[in-house]
Amino acid sequence: MRKGLSGLHKAYFDIVKDWVSGSIAAGLLPDGTRLTVAAVADRLALSRSPVKRGLELLTETGHLTRDARSGYIVGNGSLAEPDAANLFTLPLPDLAPATGVFVRAGWERILDEVAEATAASIPFGIFHISETAIGAHFGVSRTVTREVLSRLQERGAIGKDRASHWIAGPLSARMLDDEHALRRLLEPAALAQAASMLRAVLPAMQERLTKARPNCPPDEIDLIEADLHDTCTSYQPNRRLAAVLMHLRSGRRVNRLFATHVVQHDEAAMLTEHRLVLDHLALGDSEGAAAALRHHLDADHARTRERLKVLSVFTDPVVAPYLTRVG
Repeated sequence: MRKGLSGLHKAYFDIVKDWVSGSIAAGLLPDGTRLTVAAVADRLALSRSPVKRGLELLTETGHLTRDARSGYIVGNGSLAEPDAANLFTLPLPDLAPATGVFVRAGWERILDEVAEATAASIPFGIFHISETAIGAHFGVSRTVTREVLSRLQERGAIGKDRASHWIAGPLSARMLDDEHALRRLLEPAALAQAASMLRAVLPAMQERLTKARPNCPPDEIDLIEADLHDTCTSYQPNRRLAAVLMHLRSGRRVNRLFATHVVQHDEAAMLTEHRLVLDHLALGDSEGAAAALRHHLDADHARTRERLKVLSVFTDPVVAPYLTRVG
């Protein structure tokens, strides 16, 4: 740690470690609470690498215990059924400027935001990505900007045109088809593996579906989608599989954009398909749940392809200031 003109400077993993240990000491994260890297990263709006390192450090101090199935458990992990709490519903402190903690600038700080903004733009067409505008927008150096763009290129998320300009898009129906084929193979298998461990979290998911309306707002759709496609599959033990599924989200982004830009939309079919999957899970029928999920993925893929056609005609979509439409 070093003292600077703006206050105390800490590495990301130290901020995570202090935030979690402080919340434990204050009784806000009681013994038996399950913490996953993804959940803590979402709650703190940080990337996953420093979150994972911070949580690992807390296992060395005895604050956390690694869970054999998924993530970490607050305390010694002796409880038979750890509580998978939603960190957004707990009265946990935010990382605010008032705390006096200032994060050291680096590519990790902006990578996820640039990745999400870029992925959200490509259903609308082809976009030029400006290094200079990214630097100005986030207040980072060209070195940091180039590191971010290079990492996105490694993921296959962006590329370069013949003039060596950074380019994103377009998202094509063929790309959706390829992603769907992967999801259809992997996601039902992940759900079947996780099925026996979901009984405690199913009632809240089913209640959310019961209350949902066919024209529910995008934020509500996001929660329902996350219940099935993120939370349910997160209980399976294969971390590499979880990492692959995390990057197969183009279809969900298209649906989110469609719900945001098209006021009149009907999600009745999607809600019914989700209910069928959860009903099978509640009955302990993992094979039936996997089959119902495959049916949902197929039906949703057909809807997504049609929605992509609608989005492609938008001439002036709202995108990040460092993106310029060129096609």
